Amino acid sequence: MVNAQAKTKMEVWQEIRKDRERGAERLVAEYGNRLYAAAVLLCANDHDAEELVFRTFDQAVKKIRLFDSRRNFFTWLYAIMLNFHRMNHRCRRVEEVPMGTAEDLPEQVAGRSAETPNAGDEVANAIRALSQPLREVVVLRYFADKTVEEIAAALNIPIGTVKSRLHNARVELAYLLSQTVGRRVPTPPHCRGKEKS
Repeated sequence: MVNAQAKTKMEVWQEIRKDRERGAERLVAEYGNRLYAAAVLLCANDHDAEELVFRTFDQAVKKIRLFDSRRNFFTWLYAIMLNFHRMNHRCRRVEEVPMGTAEDLPEQVAGRSAETPNAGDEVANAIRALSQPLREVVVLRYFADKTVEEIAAALNIPIGTVKSRLHNARVELAYLLSQTVGRRVPTPPHCRGKEKS
């Protein structure tokens, strides 16, 4: 499978360099669904996710000469998307954005049911409630299936920071999800003082 991915990566890279339009179509066909699934979890709605994915592909095609063929193509695309998302997030930090529903989620989340019929909604809302740094590592690890090393490369942070953020995210998600099913889980230390009365 690794050889097939490397072959696909090189074919897409070469096709974009040779014929931008056809290469862009191939890029979207190969990576569009995965990138959109990650974007939906980062953004609060479908429109923002679609715009983010479009801007990512547009930038990737324009900057294909900067792609290092030794890197993972999806990780490179995700890093571009993440940079756009961070810029948008800084610009709209104060603005309130409504939460999505299970229909807005990729199949990986919407299809998971736990103890409640709306488990997909609750998981998505809990992920969206995480701080941006925690949400980023969760999306990359559990929805893009990236290794800790790949996440560190994509986010340009140390491996230890990735591990720490994943741990904090799991603790906070356990707490947030426990509130929806009525179980008592201790408040995570980094969340104390943020509790709603």
